[in-house]
Amino acid sequence: MSLEAFTKVTEASKLLVEQGFTSKAVLSAIEMVGKAIGVDRAVVYENTLATMPGRRQAPMRHVWGVAPMTPLLQTFPLKDQMAGWVEVLSRGQPVWELVRNIPGPLHVNLEAQGVKSVLLSPINVGNLNGQWWGFLRLDDCQNERRWSSDELAIVRTLSRSLSNALRQDLRRESLAQTRMELEAMMLRCAASGTR
Repeated sequence: MSLEAFTKVTEASKLLVEQGFTSKAVLSAIEMVGKAIGVDRAVVYENTLATMPGRRQAPMRHVWGVAPMTPLLQTFPLKDQMAGWVEVLSRGQPVWELVRNIPGPLHVNLEAQGVKSVLLSPINVGNLNGQWWGFLRLDDCQNERRWSSDELAIVRTLSRSLSNALRQDLRRESLAQTRMELEAMMLRCAASGTR
């Protein structure tokens, strides 16, 4: 793995610290690292039950790629098509596979997108391996890639940086909400003459 890839993941991490989990920062970060490790597509998905009640789905939040993205996998079918992967990802570990080895509808969907190798890495909120918020998906549409330990380290670093940026944004939102509630309570107290 090239020094450029390690440099790019460091730059991406710095960008996410400075700008948070904004669309612009996330897209720039996944593009920098995606280009440096030579993937064709990088996608950030968020876990949700809202898409289809009772069926865990992951709608796409951010996408970068040199390969076109068809509507097929704009929502990733977690529970129905990749139950074994859900367990691994929810424990904070990445999952990768050659598309030809993936059974069923997920194989068909990935193959239709031109994917030969796929890597998913979890994005967590809470502590280091806290609540599993979503995942980063990297596609290689040119080669049946067997991900090296250096590539996995770079992708894990990017996933942790995305997790940290998201966690910081959620803390800021929570603090802002608490501040607004306290200010409203103080105004009510001042209006009623109580302390």
